[in-house]
Amino acid sequence: MALVISWPAVVALRAVSSGFLVLGLVLTIFRLTYRVWLRRFWVEDAWAGIAFLCGIAALTSCWTYVDGAGEEVIISFWVYSFAFPSVVWAVRQSILFSIVRIVYETQHLRHMILGLAGLFLGLWAGLVAQKAWQYGHDTTWYHTATTGKVHAFMTRPMVAFELMSDCLSDTILVALPLRLLWSLKLPKRQKRMIFAIFSSSIIVTIISIFRGICQIAKYTTVLPTATDFETSLSLLVCNLLVVVTFLYRIFGFVGADDEVSSDGDDYTTRTTAREVFTTVDLDDPGSSEATSRESQGCNPKGEKTLDTV
Repeated sequence: MALVISWPAVVALRAVSSGFLVLGLVLTIFRLTYRVWLRRFWVEDAWAGIAFLCGIAALTSCWTYVDGAGEEVIISFWVYSFAFPSVVWAVRQSILFSIVRIVYETQHLRHMILGLAGLFLGLWAGLVAQKAWQYGHDTTWYHTATTGKVHAFMTRPMVAFELMSDCLSDTILVALPLRLLWSLKLPKRQKRMIFAIFSSSIIVTIISIFRGICQIAKYTTVLPTATDFETSLSLLVCNLLVVVTFLYRIFGFVGADDEVSSDGDDYTTRTTAREVFTTVDLDDPGSSEATSRESQGCNPKGEKTLDTV
């Protein structure tokens, strides 16, 4: 049974989803401005900037598709088809490199991050190449229309590849930081905050699965809205770590946690095997301050230490 929604309702839904996309773009502007102001602009922020530019292209092409006609609609469809996955995958790269900010920048971690970044780039390129071939080698869809708009559907193998890529990448982005953060000595409030931020990628995965179902079932009226929501939620998730840690400090939660310094923007504390307390700045990858204390391998509370500097 086909799912049919009137065109005015589709436009209204796209207006709502576009509102979330605008919010994501605004948060990205705040994030980039804040990081430049702190002089801590890094790789993850560069990827957020790429996601921002692709988000602008997606938002613009979305509404030129809705309001346009003829060749303008075809061009808008092409632009949106590539801008949308570019936003999602650029956000995933940004989240991946964000992990380095909350753990020590060891050689093993760096190699693992670079390997996963290469994997993500490969999946991204594979999806874009499939779309370019599918939409370009057979242009008969230029003359088809649903609710007065041309549209081309991805094949089932393409949808399966996209869903597999989405689930694999989002699982990595949830499991990796949770595994790395599990052994960190953090106050409970701070640990819950970081866990919740990285786990939010699950929401994007759910939307991605729903969008894949719409692709297979050819729910043309629902598919664009699902795609818009995935794009906007990806941008929101991308900026959560920076924005939430900023608010975490502004509202004084840092001072409420034991053993957490409030001297900087937001800090986590790790204990080393030689009783070296290292303060790692969440806003500065790879930077740390350490103070040593004589110890026999245990901290003042008698707890086992976590790692060695």
